[in-house]
Order: sequence, then structure tokens, then C-alpha cells
Amino acid sequence: MENMAIDFDIDDHPLPISAKKRKNVIGLDDLFNDHKTEQEKKEKKKSKDAKTFKNCDSDDDNEAVETETKLTETFHNFQQTMKEVDGQEIELIEHNEKNMSLSWGLEVFGIQRTPSPSLVTELGSSLLSQNLLNDEVSVLMEHNQQMGEPFLRGLLINGWLSKLFINSGHLEESVAKWTLNWLLYSSEESLVTSACDFWHAILLCDKVDAPMIKIEWFPGFMELKRALESYGFQLYSPSKVSPAVHSSESSDQEPTKSSGTDSKGPPANIRAWIKIASACCQVRSRYLIFSTVEAQELVATVVCLFLERKLLGLTSQLHDCLLSAIHYFEEKEWNSSCEQVTQTIIVRVPRDLNCLRAVESISGVDTRSKQLRSALASQMLRSCFTEISDEKDVLKFMFSKNLKDKGCDLFKIYIYFVLTENWLLFCTEPGHTVKELWNGIIRKYSSQISNTDFRPCAQEIRNKASYILQNTCNE
Repeated sequence: MENMAIDFDIDDHPLPISAKKRKNVIGLDDLFNDHKTEQEKKEKKKSKDAKTFKNCDSDDDNEAVETETKLTETFHNFQQTMKEVDGQEIELIEHNEKNMSLSWGLEVFGIQRTPSPSLVTELGSSLLSQNLLNDEVSVLMEHNQQMGEPFLRGLLINGWLSKLFINSGHLEESVAKWTLNWLLYSSEESLVTSACDFWHAILLCDKVDAPMIKIEWFPGFMELKRALESYGFQLYSPSKVSPAVHSSESSDQEPTKSSGTDSKGPPANIRAWIKIASACCQVRSRYLIFSTVEAQELVATVVCLFLERKLLGLTSQLHDCLLSAIHYFEEKEWNSSCEQVTQTIIVRVPRDLNCLRAVESISGVDTRSKQLRSALASQMLRSCFTEISDEKDVLKFMFSKNLKDKGCDLFKIYIYFVLTENWLLFCTEPGHTVKELWNGIIRKYSSQISNTDFRPCAQEIRNKASYILQNTCNE
């Protein structure tokens, strides 16, 4: 037991001390070889990935190339369209600058002249006669002769003067001229309005069982014409007329009032002029105021007044006056008078949008208005051509035009087209051949112009032709 060794009493032999390890040294050649090996691995991997991508996505590549081609083509087409639009806008601007006829309107009234001398300088003793005024008025006026005319002006303004003459049944020449002078030439609005009401009451007396008033003197056409000339009316001499220069304010302005100095444009008296002319036409059954020739001239004059943009506010009054003048003629006079009126208007109106305005100003729905509108449109259309006089040949010429041609004058085509529409719309018997030609024109004009054609009047022609074609199909 004693000889047995105890484990923890026995010391372990110490580990042998190892010799010091030698440090390994990495040279530049080793680094270069390692880098080269790594690069070769990357190149192999990249080549392998490229082959895999090419095999898997070849269809997607083809679609991408096709899409890119389409986008490029679309972009080039868009650029070409924009160039065309820009060029057309420049052409339109140049066309508007060079051709003022793209807007209707004429300077119908030029410089106003000093009004002609008064129609009557002295009222004379006729205004003081017992058969016109009662005893109290006569005594008052005889008491102060200097207050005579101012007193009568007061009666005129208050409306009593017309009642006095209606009750007496007699209007003397001096009073008639005196009141008309205020109506045509006064710059006082109250006097102009009162004188207009006076004549309206005298001519259109609606008093029950009232006898016809004996009127010694009427406001004839020569007095009305002389007044227009003093207002600066120029269409009696068409060579003096120039296109109106439009502004945003000019069309809404009231006619300028007459003053001591010359001014341009119609005076405020033009409103009363229109009313007195209309009233004179409405009493044909009782008073023969105008001759047939004078009535023809009046109709043509009223149509020309529609071309003055400063009179847009009086369109309704002009329309009523025109209707009254048209119905002034007797049945046996009308056909020849209609022809003469159209010839007079044609001489005075240029072949631009003003001729369309003149035709469309005849807007009545009665038989005579329709006949005059159709006749004027037909004569206007034929007057646009020097070598063509037959209406069928005119329609054939219109049908032969190629509206797609950039050199085609669409402005003239538009004028011809609208005139033809007004001619045939109110024509009673156009004929089968004319109808066929017209139907061919509207079908052609509605299809040959695209909605991207921005040439002047292109869309106007297209829209009007499409509208007429639609109405024709509905019928």
C-alpha cells in the first residue's frame, strides 16, 4: 500500500517546449496569382449569367426594340404636326394682318357735317291761329310773343302738342317742319325723343273713331336722305367706304351725340331717324309718303345700316324698319322692286363677310323677306364671278374645288358656300339638277376637311357643311 503512488502526488511531465515557428512571407507573385485567379472566376460567372439572360429574355428584348421604334416614330410625327400647326398659325396671323375682311363691318358713317339749315326758321302766325289752340293758350302767347317758341317746346316735350293737333285734325306745314327739324338735328335728347313721339302719334294715331288728320307736309325721303348725309353716311359713294377697325368697346357703344364740332360715327339722332322712317312706311294705306323708287332706296339704305358695328345696339329697331319698308310696296310692285333693291345693295357692299352680313340681316320669316334674302344671295353669288353667270355653272365650279389643296382659297369658298345656302334655303323652286349639285357639295365639304385643319375658314366650312348634311339626312 505504501508503495502505491497517489495520483495527485505524481507530477506530470512538462510538455516539451516547441521550437519557435518560422513566419511565412507572402510575396508579390503570390498576390498577383491570387488576383488573376479571382478575376478569371468573375469573368466566367459574368459570361455564364449573360448566356442565361440571353436565353431567358430574348422575347422581351424584341418587344422592347419594337416599342422603342414605335415611340420614336410617334415622336417624329408629333414634331412634324407641331411644325405644321406653327406654320398655319403664322399664316393665320399674317392673313389677319393683311386681310381685314375676316371680320364684317364697314365705316358706314364718316365725318359728321354741320347740319343743314333749319327746315323752317319762323313758325309764323299759324301756330297762333284759333283753329289750333284754345283761347287761353292764344291769349297767353299773344301776351308774350318772345315766349312763343319756348312755350311750344314745352308742349312738345310734355306731349301736349300732338294732342292739340290730333283734336284739331289739322297739322300745318310750318309745325311739321319745325318738329322734324328737332327730330333730325337736335343734340338735346329730350327734344329728339319728344319730336319722334309727336310724329309717331300723328302718323299712327290709334284713337278710336278718330278722323284722318290732314297733314300739309310729310317728312319725305329727300329730307331723310339729307339728314343721313349730314350724319356722314358714305354708302351713297361706295368708293369712300373703308373696313371698320374693330375694338372690344366699339360694338357696344351708343351712337355718338352730335356736337358743335365734326365727329366720326352716327349721332344719337339715328335712332329717331329709324323710327320716323319706319312710321312713314306703316301708313301706306292712308298716306302715300314715298314713291316706289324712294321706297326701294330706303330698303337698300336700311340693309346697309346693318353693316355699321356701332349700330349693333339698334338691331331690333333696324329689323322692324326693314320689315315696314319691305311691306310698303303693293303686290304688283314687289317683284320688280325686289330685283332693283338687290342691284342697289350689290353695288354698295364688298364681296367679303359684309355681303354675308347684308344677306343675313334680312331675317324676316314672311314671304317677301325670304324672297328678298334668296334673291340677294343669288345675285351676290353670281357677281363674285366674272366669267360665270349661270347658277348651275357656279355650283359645278364649287363642286370641282379640292379643299385639301393647300393653295385653295377657303375664304372665298366660305363666301360662296354661305351665299349658296341662303339662296337655296329660301328658293321656292331650285330644280332637280341644282339640288343634286348642292347635296354633292355639302357631302364633299363635310368630308374633305379634317378637324385638325387650322387654315382660315376651314373649320367654319366643315361645321356648316356637316350641320346642313345632318339636317338633310333627318329630313
